[in-house]
Amino acid sequence: MIKRLDTLEIATADLEDAASIYKKNFGFSVIESQDGKSASIKVGGAQIRLVTGGAIDSSNEGMTGLWLEAEDVDQVVANFHIAGLDAGMLQIESGRRILTIDPKLTNQVPLFIFDRKV
Repeated sequence: MIKRLDTLEIATADLEDAASIYKKNFGFSVIESQDGKSASIKVGGAQIRLVTGGAIDSSNEGMTGLWLEAEDVDQVVANFHIAGLDAGMLQIESGRRILTIDPKLTNQVPLFIFDRKV
């Protein structure tokens, strides 16, 4: 059902410092966005996306999203219904159908499951 981990989003108050940690400690290549509000780190077929801006401070730094790619979001929704759970909201954005899972079902982890069947 789930094909792969796509993206792990991490909020940080200091993008430059966070990027340097991934460069120095792990040897990753970090690509910063043109607007200076995010940076991407490729890890195999997935990415870690560091994001900053808005009201991010040290009290709300950390994981802001876990993105999983599925073969078929409809099957994920069906499996949730079989388990007696509400799968969440489905939206279409950037050529993907994105299912936003209620954090109550994921130990408060912001979880998004998507497919590319638009």
